[in-house]
Amino acid sequence: MTLSKEKTKLNKLLTSLTDVSSFDQQNLLIVEEGFIEYAKIIRVLFKVSPNVFANLYNYDLAEIRSHKKKVKEDFDDEVQQAHFKAYKDALVHATESAIEYITDYIQL
Repeated sequence: MTLSKEKTKLNKLLTSLTDVSSFDQQNLLIVEEGFIEYAKIIRVLFKVSPNVFANLYNYDLAEIRSHKKKVKEDFDDEVQQAHFKAYKDALVHATESAIEYITDYIQL
């Protein structure tokens, strides 16, 4: 079923994101690729079950985009590090929430 496949993808994404600890170009690239993958997965999940995944689709994606934008706007190292951490943490939290929604609300 599609949802178990998406859950597997989310678990892989979560694993790759937890390895990221500090801000540099390589880690930024990993998180940005993770965001792209997360957005694709959430779109699929939202199409399959819009009632369950509407909040993740509407609000979590917007929050992650907001943090991503802040990382690109500031060039002060300390501020950029803080924005990067918020960006990564929002993506990790949203990924964990999506996994939890699949586990708790959808019968696989």
